[in-house]
Amino acid sequence: MKKKLQAALTVLPLALAVTACGGNDNVETDASKPEGQAAAKNVNLKFSFWGNDTHKKMYEDMFATYKETHPNVNVEIVTIPFADYQQKLSIMSASKSAPDIAWMAERMIPQFLSNGQLADLEPLKQDAAFKIEDMVPSTLNLVTRENKVYGIPFSTPPMMIYYNKTMFQANNLPTPTELYKQGKWTYEEMLKAAKALANPDKGIYGVNFVRSGWQNWPDAMQSHFNAFGAQLFNPEGNAFTLNAKEGEQALQVYSDMIFKDNVHPKPGDQTTFDTGKIAMQKELFSYMGKAKAVVDFEWDIAPLPAGPNGPGTTIGYASYTILKDSPHYAEALELLKYMANPENMKVTSQYFVPSRKSLLESDDFLKQGPSAESVKLSVVDQIATASSLPTHSNWQQIDTKMQTIMDYLYTQSTSVKDILGIAEKEVGPLLK
Repeated sequence: MKKKLQAALTVLPLALAVTACGGNDNVETDASKPEGQAAAKNVNLKFSFWGNDTHKKMYEDMFATYKETHPNVNVEIVTIPFADYQQKLSIMSASKSAPDIAWMAERMIPQFLSNGQLADLEPLKQDAAFKIEDMVPSTLNLVTRENKVYGIPFSTPPMMIYYNKTMFQANNLPTPTELYKQGKWTYEEMLKAAKALANPDKGIYGVNFVRSGWQNWPDAMQSHFNAFGAQLFNPEGNAFTLNAKEGEQALQVYSDMIFKDNVHPKPGDQTTFDTGKIAMQKELFSYMGKAKAVVDFEWDIAPLPAGPNGPGTTIGYASYTILKDSPHYAEALELLKYMANPENMKVTSQYFVPSRKSLLESDDFLKQGPSAESVKLSVVDQIATASSLPTHSNWQQIDTKMQTIMDYLYTQSTSVKDILGIAEKEVGPLLK
């Protein structure tokens, strides 16, 4: 008996050694799991965005909650400034070092789609729990190609007007909201109010279209072009079409607001709405947080005014995407599904206008503005008919060229008609 026990004790260490050396190095075991069941392999995902510290904290909290049920998934947040985002993401993608999940703006999507760099998210369409039918259909157009979905929009804010209600009331003028309800909120009425409220000698302006820097001409101008029936290029994206009477009219009105009527800040002027020196400011929903900090005057929001072709409302646009070369597609898809589900899109809706109809119509979203009525009129009612900013696979070069051309307007170097002629000559070849 004693000899048998000694033999068993001799064999046991050898058996343990064989077990330890013979396992799969890529699979971690977990003693708490049933015998023979391996823990999931650790996965490190990268998520890139151009947001601020508040947005980053929101995602950190979201990913921490996700890790409670997916302990093997670690998420690194990579912050890239918006001005550098497209170029850096392109370089990272070419060098196979791109993030797994990335924010993608409307102007970036055509390039990455055309280059085959975005992964197909078709499984989400088939997943009943994800409820893709809850998305406003028009918000999926930009990320859909040949009936396949390559992104899930999480931010679709329509451009709107923030106005100084105190200033309007002090001058006995009907507010943009009142005019909108009467069906009278037009460019003519906006300019009439702007002239009545402006006092350029005191640095007070009636209206401001520039909200994110003077170089960001599409943000300032595209809804304005739309309102006058002007388009930068044709639907096929192969011909420059802004050099037309509609484009000339739109650009002339904008130029006159700045240099003739003196109701709009001059190029380079950084006066902001919260100073109380701008009567009407074109902005997005994301400005709401800053506006809520204003205590010196009462403010409200209204839809954009209508031009000859309607209000021409544009939406800001950001979508979650998965880069095609991600080595962790399945895990990235599961995380993206979590980020864009109704519960988490409700979380992000404190900063971004959601694409889910159920959230847009909820009391929680409507009460984020100055009033539920204002948010419904200016946001919810505008999304379905709003259009995205211009997009093109060669957008970076087009944008750079147009920035230079807009300088002719801002320096008053030549006429609007000549500026459009120069634009057609310079931008046209980039569309071929």
